[in-house]
Formats: sequence, structure tokens, C-alpha cells
Amino acid sequence: MAGLPALTDDVLAEILVRVPSSCDLARASAACSSFCRIATSPRFLRRFRSLHAPLPLGVLCPDGAAAFQPAMPPHPSAPAARALALAADFAFSFLPPPARAWLLRDHRDGRFLLDRALAGGSTAFTDVAVCDPLFRRYVLLPPIPDDLAASVQNPYLQRGGDGGLQSRSSEIFLASCGSDAGGEEPLFAVIWMACCRGKLVAFFFSSESQQWRALSPPEHYALSTRRVMGVRLGQRNHAHGCFYWMITLTHRWLVLDTRRMEFLVVDISPVLSGRAMMFSNQIITLESMDGWTIVVVADVFRSDKRCVLYFYKFMYFSDRWQLQSKINLPEEWGYRFRGIIGASECYLFIKLDHPKQNLGDPVQQNAMYFMFDIKTMQLGRFSEICSGTVSEAYLYTGFPPSQSLPSV
Repeated sequence: MAGLPALTDDVLAEILVRVPSSCDLARASAACSSFCRIATSPRFLRRFRSLHAPLPLGVLCPDGAAAFQPAMPPHPSAPAARALALAADFAFSFLPPPARAWLLRDHRDGRFLLDRALAGGSTAFTDVAVCDPLFRRYVLLPPIPDDLAASVQNPYLQRGGDGGLQSRSSEIFLASCGSDAGGEEPLFAVIWMACCRGKLVAFFFSSESQQWRALSPPEHYALSTRRVMGVRLGQRNHAHGCFYWMITLTHRWLVLDTRRMEFLVVDISPVLSGRAMMFSNQIITLESMDGWTIVVVADVFRSDKRCVLYFYKFMYFSDRWQLQSKINLPEEWGYRFRGIIGASECYLFIKLDHPKQNLGDPVQQNAMYFMFDIKTMQLGRFSEICSGTVSEAYLYTGFPPSQSLPSV
């Protein structure tokens, strides 16, 4: 009989870990104290989060007045999104002052990466912080060592352009650092990149080793033929451990395979032939549960003014892409479509302008984001940002506060 309570907890955990979604787990854990105790234990949550996809919770706007805009009703994630917005500090006021000096650069697995310009005014080398706005924790990364930094010469701007506080000459983002399910200290990695004349420079930081090291980049000639203008990377995409950038003014992908920590340049012009790729958010990658990478290409600059989505898949980025399907969006969306901000399972999250009849009304010019079901072709409102000047926006996926663990 002594082992009965432990056995009961194990059986309950096996039942709860099989509920379909995070929302269902939240409802189940409210049924009784035993369910709540099991469903909120760190051991159970690590297992549950490894088996279930995170929820689409809102939109992140690095250059907006409010960094996080939660999903709106009637979206099923709206209650969890509202709880997160109330519980977390997305103003990042817990970072070293002044708080307004920090610029949001990336997010992954509940962690957020921000940086701020140094006193010397460098747009490449900045103070870097990795933080958790829900638990209000942060770590400051050590500076890149001088011997590594010496290889960075006259890097091209990657964001901004007026030399202001938000101008940056580096691409910096979070990457996975192996499984930390069994450890008490969450692990993370940071990649730092700069495009210089004649070369791309990249460094890798691991929270486990607490050290920066250099990565071997591809040859510069493969990145761009416009060496005088430099290389400006487009929107960053991720799937199955690989990061992808459209290289501006080319039909090439810069790929970083973090499983091997190596860069490659992939020519995707056969797929994009005949399509005008003016913006990097016309292409996005998704992960499928069976290991395939799904690529969605939005063909919007067409003579018939229609918007067409092409769905391709590949197992490895050097493989030949297989066309899965083609979706013609409604005709009236052609002039409203402004790009894909993210994807989650069988849904695309897109930005649409307001209909033309509302363009003269300032109240109706807020940035609107919608969820598009690629199976049913149904469109539903997801979030709204009270500013028509937002130029950057990304889908944020995660778990409700009750199912979150410290990530830093």
C-alpha cells in the first residue's frame, strides 16, 4: 500500500499528458487539487511541453509602443494570451536601466533576446541580454572577445538606417542548445552575425560553456553579386534546427544548420522563377510532425492582382522541393495582403490591410492580423495593433503562465 499514492500520481500524469492541448490541460487542472498539483509540477510540464505544440498567443512588435499584443476573442488562445499579457513584463522594466534603451531582437522557447547600443555608439557590438519576462529574470552575455571582434570590419546595416538607437549592423538571435529536460539550469545558445565587405562573420555563444567561438561562414561570392551595396538579410525563418534568410535582391537562401553549426547558400531560383520576391515575408517555413520542412511562397505581384500561395516540402534543404498544393486567395485580398508573420500547425498568420473604403478613417488603419486555415480556407481575426506605423511583427507562440517554467 505504501506505493499506492505514487502509482496514482503516475497514472494521473499519464492521463493528463495525453489531453489534446494546453487549453484542455488548463481546464483539467482546475478540476481538483490533485490534478492541479500534478499538472503544475516541473517534471510533468517538461514532458507535456515536449509532446505538445505551443499555442499561438499574440503578435510581437519590436518597434511598437507595446511589444506584445495578445490574441483576441473569439480565438481559442485568447484567455491564455490575456493571462500572459497580465502576468509578464513585456516592457522589460526589470532589465538594467534605462529600459527604453533595450531593443527586442528575438524570442524562442519563452526566452527573449534584447540588446542596447554601447556608449561608443557601435551598431554592431552591443550589450546583450537574454531574459524571461514572465519570471522577470535575465542574464547579461559577456562581450565578444577582442580577437574575434577584430575580424568584423565595416559591417553593413541589417536594420534601421538613420544611425539612431535602433540601427544595427548585426543579426543576433537565439538557437536551441540541446535538451535541458533533465537539468535544473535551462540551456540556451546565441548566434551573432555580421555581413562585411567580402565576408560574413559569425559567432556562437553557449550558456553551458559561457564562451563565444567563431563559426565558419560560406564564401561571400555566393551571398550576393552586388558587393558594392553589400548584403542585407531578409526575414529569418526556422524549421527543424535550420535557419533561413532570403538574401536581398537574389533568389538565394542563406542557411545555418545548427545541428552541424555550418552555413550554406542554396539557389532556390528554380522554385521562384517568374515570381517577383520584393519582400522577405513572402516566404516562410513550417515544421511538419513527420520531419518535413514546409515552405510557403506568396506570389502577390501578379498581373491579375491575385494572391496565390504555393506549398512545397523537402526533407533536407538541398533536396528538390516537392510542390504540395496551390491556393488562390480571394480576389479582394490581392491588394490587402501584406505578408506572413508566422505559422502554427495548419494555420498561417498574415497581415491584411483594411478594405479600401476604410482607408480615410484613422481609427480603421490599425494593423490587423488574421489566422488563415489552409484546410478550410477560413479567415479569422487574430490580433490588432493600435498603430499603422508598425513595420515589424512576428507571431508569438508559447504556453499559458500556469504551464510555464523559468527559461533563464
